[in-house]
Amino acid sequence: MAYIRVSLMRPMTGHEAEVESLNRELVAYYRRFPGCLAAYFVQAADGSGELGRVSIWEREEDADRAANDDHSLALRSRLHLLIQPGHQDRSFQAQAP
Repeated sequence: MAYIRVSLMRPMTGHEAEVESLNRELVAYYRRFPGCLAAYFVQAADGSGELGRVSIWEREEDADRAANDDHSLALRSRLHLLIQPGHQDRSFQAQAP
């Protein structure tokens, strides 16, 4: 069973490029962690302006370890200053059929 994390947000006006860059940096950083099966930068195809990241992990503990890493926490703190209120962070257990 895999563990999936999804983070979606809307940048504040004028901060779109920086929010994209920080999300891409987080994706690249997470890919280096043990237990990371895949990580992607995502951008809404519907014109809503939402963007974010999706990461797939072997276990929830692997995702937690990456999320609580000092560099990850610093990047995410910077993101929170540049996005609109109401961002979504969701987690899912994934099971193969």
